[in-house]
Amino acid sequence: MSDRPKDPREDMSEEELLELVRNSPFRKFGKLSNEDGNDIPSWGKTIYSDLEPISATLSPNPSITFKMYIKEEYTNLSGNLHGGSGATIFDIATSMLLTLVQKDGFWQRWGVSRTLNCSYLRAVPGGTTVKIHCEIVGLGKRFVHMRAIMRDDAGNILLTCEHGKVNTDSKL
Repeated sequence: MSDRPKDPREDMSEEELLELVRNSPFRKFGKLSNEDGNDIPSWGKTIYSDLEPISATLSPNPSITFKMYIKEEYTNLSGNLHGGSGATIFDIATSMLLTLVQKDGFWQRWGVSRTLNCSYLRAVPGGTTVKIHCEIVGLGKRFVHMRAIMRDDAGNILLTCEHGKVNTDSKL
């Protein structure tokens, strides 16, 4: 038997896990404004609200699947998903995955990226809807390693990603 206290999230249903992600303050980042009521400018800000969580689990590894419509603003001159947009989508989607494991003093601020490796296998036309499955591969106090796969409706793999982050929570 382990002496570690049971995490209450272990008993959450999938719908409760999805609500946890939907209500994350980081997901609401795209809707933030300053004291004057003006939008706070930030690269990739709309991605937070465009990623729609559709499934989540803690077992066997914490994972979330998102659905996302590829808007024109995410495309290049050819009308396909821009490489920088793809990397930003993966950065944000995998970071949102930490919502499932964060608690006081443990990945509370989602850390900062150390590595973000993306492979672009097929063009992703603007105007299509994709699914992005994100999974935690390894999780510790200081580092996390995650991976993600973007697929089209037919299940074809479009992009893949490996994302490593370091925890920046205060040690005090």
